[in-house]
Amino acid sequence: MNNNKHSFRTFLLSATVLLWLMLPFAASAQTWQFRIGGGLASHFKESRPVGAFKFGVGYEHEFDQHWTLTPSVYFYAKGRKLPDESVAIRDAEGNHITDDAGNPIYGVKGTTITANYVEAAFPFSYYVRTAERRYFIFSLGPYVALGVAGKHTVKGDAEREGAEKLYVEQKTFDVDGIHRFDAGVQAAVAYQFTDNLVLGVEADFGLLPFSGDGGRNVSGLLTLSYRFDMRSR
Repeated sequence: MNNNKHSFRTFLLSATVLLWLMLPFAASAQTWQFRIGGGLASHFKESRPVGAFKFGVGYEHEFDQHWTLTPSVYFYAKGRKLPDESVAIRDAEGNHITDDAGNPIYGVKGTTITANYVEAAFPFSYYVRTAERRYFIFSLGPYVALGVAGKHTVKGDAEREGAEKLYVEQKTFDVDGIHRFDAGVQAAVAYQFTDNLVLGVEADFGLLPFSGDGGRNVSGLLTLSYRFDMRSR
């Protein structure tokens, strides 16, 4: 319970700080948008994907009829699965356990990592009009993120003792060598198909290492945004 409270407080503090940093843009915002998305996340290192999702809010500053900047803050769930490892099964003294023929017995070690962030993104967008209030939108910009929660789960680790040989769970950002801070580039292509709804695809490309093995976050989502226009485009 205390760990959950700590994660929630970290989330609230991080979101509050990021929103304050974005306030200078708010006075000139013409459009607010709420965005949700779902897809897959992994790492640039050898990894398998896990489910990913995000939700959050942003506001759009319009430079002209084509160019905008949309500072946004999100809760973003990412992660990865490590490739399965073959590990020798050992007894309490550390000796290999063998079968009846004297061959060492091996098991499979699997590791799944989920990493939840508060993320602030600052994408620049270019609008291409196709009809009245209908646009293709191409976006690119930086993001920064702070890890606030997640689980690091290991199954079948024969190097551990007792019940931990079967299952071990830790908080992701308490594991040695895992970095809490992330930053990178966000890219997206979307289409505004009603006055308020925008459907798109987007990806985050991390530039900082997630851990000591050099892996970096990468994720791809299908997104849906609801826009509140403060004036007509």
